[in-house]
Amino acid sequence: MRGQISSLDNYILATSKKLYRVSIYVPSIYEEKRELLFQLLHLYADFDIKSLRDSIEKGGNALIATNVNSIDAANLRILNQKLARLGVYKKCTFTYINKTSLQDGEIKTLYARAQVTHEKGSQTPLDIEVLQTMQSFENGDITEENTLEKLNVLLVEYKNKDIDLSKECYTPIFTYNSDVKNNASTRIDRGLDIAVEKIERTYPFKNLMQPLLGFTNYGKKIINDKMYDDKMKLVAQSGVEKYRDGILSPKRDGKILGMADKGGNIILNRHAKTHERTDGFQVQLTIPLTLQSKIQDILNDAHKKYKAEQIVAGIMDPTTGEILALASSSSFNPNIGKRDKDIASKMRVAAAERSFEPGSTIKPLIFAYLANKKWINFQENFDLHDGIYQLRTYTIRDSTPLKSATAEQILIKSSNIGMTKLTRNLSGKQMQDMFQTFGIGESTGIDIANEATGLLPKPSILNREVEKGTASYGYGLRMTFIQLLRSYAPFNNGGFLVTPHVTKHFIAPDSKIFYPSIESPRQIISAENAAYMQKILHRVVKEGTGKRADVAGLIVGGKTGTARERKDGETIYNGSFFGYASDGKKTYTIGVVTYGSQANEDYYAGQTAAPVFAKIADLLAQEGYLERK
Repeated sequence: MRGQISSLDNYILATSKKLYRVSIYVPSIYEEKRELLFQLLHLYADFDIKSLRDSIEKGGNALIATNVNSIDAANLRILNQKLARLGVYKKCTFTYINKTSLQDGEIKTLYARAQVTHEKGSQTPLDIEVLQTMQSFENGDITEENTLEKLNVLLVEYKNKDIDLSKECYTPIFTYNSDVKNNASTRIDRGLDIAVEKIERTYPFKNLMQPLLGFTNYGKKIINDKMYDDKMKLVAQSGVEKYRDGILSPKRDGKILGMADKGGNIILNRHAKTHERTDGFQVQLTIPLTLQSKIQDILNDAHKKYKAEQIVAGIMDPTTGEILALASSSSFNPNIGKRDKDIASKMRVAAAERSFEPGSTIKPLIFAYLANKKWINFQENFDLHDGIYQLRTYTIRDSTPLKSATAEQILIKSSNIGMTKLTRNLSGKQMQDMFQTFGIGESTGIDIANEATGLLPKPSILNREVEKGTASYGYGLRMTFIQLLRSYAPFNNGGFLVTPHVTKHFIAPDSKIFYPSIESPRQIISAENAAYMQKILHRVVKEGTGKRADVAGLIVGGKTGTARERKDGETIYNGSFFGYASDGKKTYTIGVVTYGSQANEDYYAGQTAAPVFAKIADLLAQEGYLERK
């Protein structure tokens, strides 16, 4: 079975179950015992008695029920043993064939018959196969041993072709077995045939952890040149399901190998062999379901308020890279087969798969890099041209016009003109190195399938004055949500770039625990620089564009970002806020992105993403993750 996925607080988020089909070989039931059989089947599995009677009336191998759960299937196996003891079933006989010589009388008769029908032009497919087998032997294409094996199988088919299994139980049913003596026989109770019909992957909390968890579909198989769902094989499609497919997938299916009767039932005798199944590992996430659920509610409310296309939010431990929550207002219920028209976009884990221009959220990364390199003159007052600056043929505007400002005020007031001036002396290669230091343009390594890497322009492009300028305030490059969340963590962990991850550990079928391999953190700025950035981001919240992200009793810092995009002929806005919430002892990195907000007065990130950030930080205090001062 495919392994389960569970939350940090031990809720089962994804699990597999087997569903069974139950049938019975009607001729094996004593007529006078049928009513007893019906009553007991109703008692043990709540089967409808009228439906049972209707099925049995048809004779043959009667299908009693489908989609039977594992508990009922187990109860029916117990019942099957009791029915045998109560004498409900007749014994059925199986006779084995194992001819060891081509000179055996029945083999010679089989061959002679095929030759006669061929001469008369009345041969059957079985006759043709007999002739082809003997021709291959005579031509030296196959050995005598292989020839005998094929002819034994054909002889079984010939002997069985006239047996009416819908009526007879005592008539010998021949079956080929090379391990037993020719004409040996076995008498068994047919009874109930309880077989796995399909495996289902279910998600108990429906859309709550989606699209992060991902989903599975059935594999495919070809029968008679037609393609069908292979309902015994689950194929991962997205999210954690796909990324951890190798861990979750069963290593070996349980099997019983042996000869089957003509109805396809395995004959359980000393020659049958059982292979124990090896299930997949359980994956336990770093995310508590209770926290994720409450953040989901916050996003759903904000989604309605801001008329946004989608809102994504996440919380990360900046020291370990563990993700505590990763929620989206766009989700789907993987238990429902029929999908709505927007399902393709809802199935994407936007936090990892969708890139966007980061806007002003890029500014702290650039500022930290320049400060770490000591390439900023903190005493200089930069001319900001009252909020309008002509860079060649391109006009740069500030939403808050300033005549001049220091480097710190450029960041606090989020001046695009100021950022252009801070980076104007960098080469295209230096710009690229700066962005790459924070992981821009590369995968973060998060354990979610289909992670995008965003877009980082080449040095030759960043060397151009206009492109360099616009990149300094987050245009012309693209990042994913998770890249931004990761890039803000160094401000709260002493300057290290960590690997975000949603997997806590794996639990083997024998309950042993294994931990995923995670890349070691790498220091990208000094601890002193990281502490400085904490303070200046706190000032952004207190004095600058992030005031609506502030939370009473907590230390909050961060940066807003807004980028315009054209979609279907309309201008939409992606607003974001990335930063941290701390109580002085414990700190969490938090990010919020509002994609496609169309609420005109609220399109700036300070009015959309920042309030959502504040609610999430406040929730961390309510839930005991942080302690208010």
